Parts: sequence; structure tokens; C-alpha cells
Amino acid sequence: MKFHCQNCGKEIRVRRLYAGKKGRCPECKTVITVPGPRVEGSSPKVAATDETQAVPKSPLADLTFLDVPKEAKTQSEPTQQPDSTEEAYEQFRKLHGGLTSYENEEVQDRKLPWIVDIFLYPVNHEGLLIIFMSAGIPLFLRAMQEFLRIFSHVFLPMYVFFALVRIIHWISVGVFILYVCWYAYECICSSAAGRIRAPETAGCTPGLWEILGKGFRTVACFIFFMLPSTFYLGSKQQLDDPIYWLLVGLGIFLFPMGLLAVAVFDSVRGVNPILVIGSIFSTFFQYCGLVIFCYAFLLLIPLAGFFLLRLWILGYLFMLVAFYLGLILAQLLGRFGWKYRDKLNWEV
Repeated sequence: MKFHCQNCGKEIRVRRLYAGKKGRCPECKTVITVPGPRVEGSSPKVAATDETQAVPKSPLADLTFLDVPKEAKTQSEPTQQPDSTEEAYEQFRKLHGGLTSYENEEVQDRKLPWIVDIFLYPVNHEGLLIIFMSAGIPLFLRAMQEFLRIFSHVFLPMYVFFALVRIIHWISVGVFILYVCWYAYECICSSAAGRIRAPETAGCTPGLWEILGKGFRTVACFIFFMLPSTFYLGSKQQLDDPIYWLLVGLGIFLFPMGLLAVAVFDSVRGVNPILVIGSIFSTFFQYCGLVIFCYAFLLLIPLAGFFLLRLWILGYLFMLVAFYLGLILAQLLGRFGWKYRDKLNWEV
């Protein structure tokens, strides 16, 4: 579909699924709203005549949405056909800061009460496979490690294999934790688009740099909100200072909204304090409930690390539970962004 910018008159071409979305005109940078599709049955000639009379023909008329040339073409020069490939979609997605990564066509209503349905979020082929694989493979390597440790007391050269498997085991633990973090990041984006089940990502296995990049954004978001308390501690050197713990609590309180913004915009620019604080004020009471609910779950996750270093079999059971709860928390955070998207007003 095509329409004209109300400010400069540039003709813009987008796919119909963007009707009602907001973005910036590539010519004058004015925030505009994509109009809905025209009512069927209207006369094409009349519509075209009215449109031509209302807005003069622009020299940029035949360019694709978001194609901003360095110099405007003249009327005598041939115009290019609009780009119908995925490049136009990707450009439009970047304009929204990643908000259209998952299209809203698959929005579904919950069939069960939300307090029950949220626990079913990872219960599909993709979610369960990632959870059991991420906890099961390290468990298998740890069992092999314990077997080789016992066998090395009988046959000393086996100690070399024991050391090798031990190294591989801890590397696999780190890799799978990063992989689950990447998948949780995708769950936030998917839930922020209205989905109620874990996304299918079998056809888009991430590369190492993508996993590290999204892990870095999550860690950077947490560090950013904890910087005030860190600087204050460095200057006072007193852990019992109430102001220090007040700053720590403030950073913990701001972190979920910041992480949601980072995931939705797919950029560290989401930690913008003005954006985060403004979003919290617009949804204050609902956000407080989300924070309490999320951190109540997070108290169970450190138990996985505690038992992992002491009673390893029980530790991997807690690791599996931690991965499961992590995906549920990601869904809650993304669902919060979808439910209150009008109040957050992040599309603009």
C-alpha cells in the first residue's frame, strides 16, 4: 500500500501489515501514522484523482519506504521500481527499533487463567528441547567426569581424560547458560509482540557473536543501573550505609524495565534513563507488581549454583528449574510490554 506524508508530501510504500503503525518520514523525519487500507469498492480513478489533487507529485514518489537518496531525482529521470524484497521490511523494522521483529498476526488469547498459563509458556517442542538439552548435556558430562575420576584411582593414565572432560564440562555449562540467555532474550521480544508460547527458533540458530552480543547487552544493562551504587560504595567504603543499599534497590528496581527496553529496541540505547523512568511512571503500580513477582522467582535460581558446587546431581536439577523459570520470567517481562504498549508508547 502507499500513502503520502502529511508534512512534505513524499509518497511512501509499505506492506499492509504496518497499517496503524507509527514511524518517521524518511524525507522530513516527521512522525507519521500509516493509514489503514482503503475501503474496497471505491473507485480507483476517483481515489487517484483526489489523491493527486490533495498532494502534488513529489520527485521522490516512486522510491521505497525508507530509501533516502543523497540527491532528489528530477522528473525526467527514470524512477526505480519499489523494492519488494525483505530489505524494505528490515529497514522498516529498524525504524521501529525492532518492534516489528515479530509480527502481531499470531497474537492469541489465553485459554486458561494467566496465573496457570504462564507456567505453560515453555511447554512446546522448542522450549522444552532447549531446557533439557542445556541441563542434560552438562549433567551427562559431569557424570562421565565422576566416572573417570573414580577410574583414574585404579588406572592413573585415565586422569588425563578426567581433566579433559572436566574442562569440556565447565565450558559446556558456560555455553549453554549463554544460549539460554539468548533464547530468553528472544522470548522477551516474542512475548512483547503478543505471543503466549515460546518462539520456534529451529530455523535461525544464532552464531557465537549474536549470543555474546545479546549476553553483553543484558550484562551492560545491569551494570549501568548498578553504577550509582558502585560509585557511592567506592567513595564511602561502607557496606552498612543505608544510602548505598537504597541505590542498590533502585538499580534492581529499574533493571527489568531497562532489560525490556533493550530487548524490544534490540540496542543498548534502551537503557536511556529518561525512557526507562518515564515508562515506569506511566505504568507504576502494574510495574511494581511485575517486579515483586519476578524477583520472588529469582530467589530460587541461586540455589542452583549453590548445590551445583556441593551436591552436583541436585544442582543440575535446580539448573533445569532455573532455566525453566528464566523463560517464564522472560515471558512475563515481554507480556508486560505488550499489554501496556500504549502507555509505554515506544513505537514513537
